[in-house]
Amino acid sequence: MKKNLRGILSLSLLAFLFGCEKPQLSDLYQHKPRLVVISNFTTLDGIQVQVSKSRSPLDNGGTEYITNARVEIWEGEQLLERLNLNDTREEKTPFYTSEVIKPRIGVDYTVKVSAKGFESVTATSRIPERVNLDSVLVEKLKATPDDPGFVRYDFDLAIYFTDPLIERNFYHVNVFQKSITPLKDGVDFLEQTKKLVFGSEVNSNYIVANYDGGLLIEDKLIDGRAIRIPIPISMRMPAHLQNFDELIVELRSVSEEYYLFHSTVSRQQDNDDLPFSDPIVLFNNIRNGQGVFAGYSQAKQAVIIKPK
Repeated sequence: MKKNLRGILSLSLLAFLFGCEKPQLSDLYQHKPRLVVISNFTTLDGIQVQVSKSRSPLDNGGTEYITNARVEIWEGEQLLERLNLNDTREEKTPFYTSEVIKPRIGVDYTVKVSAKGFESVTATSRIPERVNLDSVLVEKLKATPDDPGFVRYDFDLAIYFTDPLIERNFYHVNVFQKSITPLKDGVDFLEQTKKLVFGSEVNSNYIVANYDGGLLIEDKLIDGRAIRIPIPISMRMPAHLQNFDELIVELRSVSEEYYLFHSTVSRQQDNDDLPFSDPIVLFNNIRNGQGVFAGYSQAKQAVIIKPK
């Protein structure tokens, strides 16, 4: 289960955000709890679903997870699998996971969730066709001496891909930095991978910085074109380093509900520091509940930073 921890941590944050929407007057006096369902699924893993309880705007407590729910995945009228609750002794965050299903591209999957004391909820989504990366390049690399023993590298990480013509497409570009640091014994090394998070200053007419890292892209203005997305990056590394960092780019081709949900969450987070801004209504495709059930496909390429 360790390979899925990063995704589950992200889902935990999404569940928490549903308790943070700006309240309407009627909500302050009466709140009927509903099921909150969060799931982003792809072809590489089974389907994982997190189920929690919605909170009143006046409730400042943590996320209350539902561990006695019935969670099913359907394809049309056929029940594919009833999901099992994970072992919370290994992972503290409870979620339901499939053991049989390996989702396929272009197939409509429906999640059905029921729990005692709540109205049953459903949602449907599919995994879009994968769009491949054409290339990933380090461009305009500049090395500048920094503190003693360190060098600062500034460059554009240029991501190239071709958007399919005459169809609506949505993307989520993630960038991971993989570094290898030798330990003092000169034999062992420490390998670390982190996801890069970008600020709202990168936002444009078709790009939104995702709250949990990466960039969300809508192809409304770039339909059918060869795309170049330059991401300005600055990193500081030891001057004597022989193993330079590797950047891994993941291009997710995401469903419309994936894009709408993550982009509205991101815009809501940006507005938290603007008290007089208009409220952002979180997108929701869970019928009778809250949350998101959304598919995506992915392609990856890596590039190593090689100073001249």
